[in-house]
Amino acid sequence: MMTFSEKLRRTKLWIFDADDTLWESGLYFRRAEEDFTSLMHSLGFDPEEVRGEIHRRDIERLEITGYGARPYMDTLRSILNDRVDSITPYMVDSLDYISASLLNHPLVLLPGVLDSLAALFSYGKRMIVYTMGEQDHQKDKFDRSGISGYFEQCTVVPVKTRDTMRELLAASEVAPENACMIGNSLRSDINPAIGCGVNALHIKRPITWQAEHIDFDTPELVTTVTGLPDILQLAGLS
Repeated sequence: MMTFSEKLRRTKLWIFDADDTLWESGLYFRRAEEDFTSLMHSLGFDPEEVRGEIHRRDIERLEITGYGARPYMDTLRSILNDRVDSITPYMVDSLDYISASLLNHPLVLLPGVLDSLAALFSYGKRMIVYTMGEQDHQKDKFDRSGISGYFEQCTVVPVKTRDTMRELLAASEVAPENACMIGNSLRSDINPAIGCGVNALHIKRPITWQAEHIDFDTPELVTTVTGLPDILQLAGLS
């Protein structure tokens, strides 16, 4: 049986997730959550109870709205509106501040990303970004990242599924076994890729969103690393 390193060396298309794979994202959602639970605490609500409701509603809305900062803010606003009878300007201003901080957060590349992409690019690797969320928000982050020149394209979908992965492969004219999905999300990156026969590299991150607390569909087909520099060693490029 072919080793994963051998599969990587034969990979023709390197597919990268963006948020929490190439740049920091979860940290800013966590800060928004903390700011909102603090606001609700100031209004007399238990922070942990509110946190649990955020996670529950956020998971429920995924099938309807998909991922994104604005849908997440809609979740927070709905909780405030449902729990508070009379919304004051102070509350509106607080939510607007939380929203602005989340939508316009700094674009910070994760450690080793820049050098790793530059190395892969120097070896002539074909690379694309495949992310989910709102088109304008994700493309803005991609444009601000400073790494767009390494990639053929940036594809944004509302939710990543097996079907969207198959569409991506068809458009790229690459067979599943010749592609590798690199990402931090089990639900959105790893399991759909494996389900399509695509090789998968899981980037383990310290902050994991509640909706991602699921298991690998096929653990024996997954290789986990702590960052992009590990990929170069696996592929025999370091």
